[in-house]
Amino acid sequence: MEIPHWIPSVGGTARPGEPFLDRAAGWATELSYGDIPRSVRRAARAQLTSGVGAALRTGTHPIGDRIRGAIESSGGEATVLGGGRAAPATAAVSNGVLGSALGFDASVLGGRTDASCVFVPLAYAEVTGADGEELLVAQVAANEITARLGAAVTTGPFASPDAAWIHAAGAAAGRAVIEDDAPETLADALATALSEPPRPVERPALGADAGVWRPGAPIQTGLAAVASARSGIEGRTDLIEADEGLLSGVCRRPAWGYLSGFGERWHTAALSVRPVPGNTYVAAAAEAALEARGRFDRGRTTIRGVEVYGPHALCAMDAVADRYLDGDRAPIAAAVRSARRATAEALVHGAIAPQRIGSRGGRGAIPRIAARVDIDHEPALTVAALRSSVPEGVAFDGMGRAVAPGVARAVGARATLRHPQTVFGTGRRLADVPDSSGIERRIGARVVVRTADGRTVEGSLDRPSGVAGAPPAEIRAVARRKCRESLEALGVSESVARTRTGRLSRIDEEPEVRLGWLFEGSASRRAGGDGNT
Repeated sequence: MEIPHWIPSVGGTARPGEPFLDRAAGWATELSYGDIPRSVRRAARAQLTSGVGAALRTGTHPIGDRIRGAIESSGGEATVLGGGRAAPATAAVSNGVLGSALGFDASVLGGRTDASCVFVPLAYAEVTGADGEELLVAQVAANEITARLGAAVTTGPFASPDAAWIHAAGAAAGRAVIEDDAPETLADALATALSEPPRPVERPALGADAGVWRPGAPIQTGLAAVASARSGIEGRTDLIEADEGLLSGVCRRPAWGYLSGFGERWHTAALSVRPVPGNTYVAAAAEAALEARGRFDRGRTTIRGVEVYGPHALCAMDAVADRYLDGDRAPIAAAVRSARRATAEALVHGAIAPQRIGSRGGRGAIPRIAARVDIDHEPALTVAALRSSVPEGVAFDGMGRAVAPGVARAVGARATLRHPQTVFGTGRRLADVPDSSGIERRIGARVVVRTADGRTVEGSLDRPSGVAGAPPAEIRAVARRKCRESLEALGVSESVARTRTGRLSRIDEEPEVRLGWLFEGSASRRAGGDGNT
């Protein structure tokens, strides 16, 4: 059925002529360190520093031990972060899962790419003897291919910010570039890797700790696809654009414009680094809660109730997470999406500790405060998020071709009437390709705390720390702090952790990539304890 022209929808840019996978492979295999703008190199270094920090921090959580225990690391040339060595394929999967398990990984324009685009080149760089510049080239090449695919899928279940299917492309590109494959080999590998993208299913992804493995299978698929292409098995390199191809199969109206611009538009430049586990919406709520907590009187404060106001997507995400959380069961994938939990922990402890995520049992200050937290939609914050460089604030993964009706329902009638251009123009803007060097994300939150003695304390922000749109120096500082604190949590002294983080953040100066030095002398330890009630 044809959509009437007056209903705003997604799409409009014509499909590129030459197959995307051929263009992507040709560009990636010819990319050199000098081709990458200095600002993009800085972003890539920050992404790697953040990703390694996230993986190391997961090692201090019980799930880290379980992940490593499930993966056989019987020795090899690649480092398993947190301890041990393994074959590169094993290390890549292990580190990718560790880096994403607590929702602590970074994102670029097009999705969360760390699991494949950082950790596959890193594992194979150690084996091939690559230097730091070669590592960064492979990481950026993988980012640029993978993120373009993620950005082109604007609506439907494959459009989730947490989409795992894109990691098949990231793994194939990361391995092929670091191992210096021919463009034809990479194109075939990408086509094979993307031939059967896994469809996300909510219940196993959020309802059990097994959800931490989501990027694992696509990474394995991408690595195997490279071996397949080297053996002479060809793929359909027109897979992406074909009428019966991938994009038309997973999205009603893809944003074709994202498939162009290699070497001109750098998706890596639009880096967002998460300062706390979860996602950008959870980070906004947590930081607003921390601001409110800073206004408490000294001493013990008894909290009567908390209201968290945020964009519609925050409310929808928290409601979904809440379905899988109860007193004795807290799957990690659901816990990191819970704004209630993050707000309560910020108010109780004054910080978000990854070690406490998913802790079971309904006792203690955090569950008591979480039970007093209400999550409320604030249309003004949704409208602000929709005005980000790429519209956010609404769950587009539940929408089809026509976007405006869903956006209007989300923001409500009053806000739609007040901001008709923003609401009805969202579909068109999803298809517009922004300048990646000026990406701004406007994900705000407001937290109101009511105390037992009748006081009201409020904290609010327009965006959390470290997201695209923040000064680049701030984003790099968040990445370094995450890595440094992760090393300290493993038992490394503050001064040594600072030195090692600095060396990692200059990875492109390394004559040969090795990571064993990063956590030498560390001894895992876990934090706990309660504060405000």
